[in-house]
Amino acid sequence: MAPLAKTIAALGLLVTFSAVPAMADTYRHIDDLANDIERKARKIVSESRHYRHTPEYRHILQDAKDMRELADHLHDVAHDHGSLAHMEADVRQLDAEFHHLQSLFRRVEREADYGHGHVHGHTGHVWTLLHAIEEDIHHLQDDLRSLRQPLHHGSSFTVARPPVYVAPPRDCRNDYRSPGYGQYGGYGRGITIGGGSSRFTIRF
Repeated sequence: MAPLAKTIAALGLLVTFSAVPAMADTYRHIDDLANDIERKARKIVSESRHYRHTPEYRHILQDAKDMRELADHLHDVAHDHGSLAHMEADVRQLDAEFHHLQSLFRRVEREADYGHGHVHGHTGHVWTLLHAIEEDIHHLQDDLRSLRQPLHHGSSFTVARPPVYVAPPRDCRNDYRSPGYGQYGGYGRGITIGGGSSRFTIRF
């Protein structure tokens, strides 16, 4: 193998192997975020006491517990470097449950203003927790997209596919006028990097 081919192949392998710890860091971040959401949802369960004299109190309590349990489940999956599709499904469900709970709190407080139930005390802490959970969910979505990203950030090398080596055609002729003949006197060898629209070939 020519020196240039060896260099490019080694670089491709380096990019691939460097992606492994980066992926591990992303799983760890997902694990941490899920654990953080679980803790915040637990606090919301406690804060739901402000709504105990509203018709939706049990609904609020159950939804907050469901969100806490789902976040705890996601934490377990990420901790074990589980299926990406499984985590994506969990985060979609977590996002849906969060927005349902958020809209439920809004409706209950709005209706309480018109005498439909009574909210005790100041609920600003509930909304601070909800905002923080929403930010965590957005970070989770970003992390999952990064795991789906086929290209290593900052590189034109495809991490998921090793470099493909191109052998010279069998009918290679020493005629510089032959179609595809290299400008340096032969087809030579080459390396193809990437795939799809990002694919390119270096010949040598």
